Amino acid sequence: MTALPFDVVPLALGAAVSPLLLVGQMRLLTAPGSGVKQSWAYAAGNALVVGGWAVVGLGSGGSLPVRPAAGADPVSAGIHLVLAAVLLAIGVHSLHRDAGTGSPAPDGHTLARSFAMGAVLMAGNLTSLVLYLPALQDLARSGLAAVPLAGLVLLVSLVTLAPSLLPPVVLVLTGAWGRAHLERLCRWTLVHQGQINAGLCLGFAAYLGRSGVARL
Repeated sequence: MTALPFDVVPLALGAAVSPLLLVGQMRLLTAPGSGVKQSWAYAAGNALVVGGWAVVGLGSGGSLPVRPAAGADPVSAGIHLVLAAVLLAIGVHSLHRDAGTGSPAPDGHTLARSFAMGAVLMAGNLTSLVLYLPALQDLARSGLAAVPLAGLVLLVSLVTLAPSLLPPVVLVLTGAWGRAHLERLCRWTLVHQGQINAGLCLGFAAYLGRSGVARL
């Protein structure tokens, strides 16, 4: 069995590259009358939901048998194979989605609305949930001491939140040049969102399936 960080970080990366959160953040950042404050409120809404997922993942993982240091891990294998099937279904469904659908355009630009938009989009982002939860369950079953466990939970959570955390940082650092490029990236991602999501889901379904079989 591979070392724990090499098991959980790829799952966090998969959770991070779902286009839904990125599109929502870019549309908020590039909309007239919006700005970085609303963007951070959106990220806070994302983070609230991820915090709830972390509690569920750690709680459910803590009730499972301890992760073995070596050899087969049928509990983790079963979880990975079931979630691989879920991602496969989401990927096939995404292939049939209309281009340009997904995250709503910002309605008003108050901090409260931006926060609510971030929470709603993250709560409905099944692709990230399906990859984030097994990472947290693996961590909960690892038997790590509190400090390294907290560090890995924070790392996995920050990687998962990268689509909402990085765009406002890029905009602050690059100004008008960054806004123009974010607008182009937003338009392209909206047009191809279904195909991007399908490709990610199918790719990570294969990854979870392979890792599940390897743990049997």
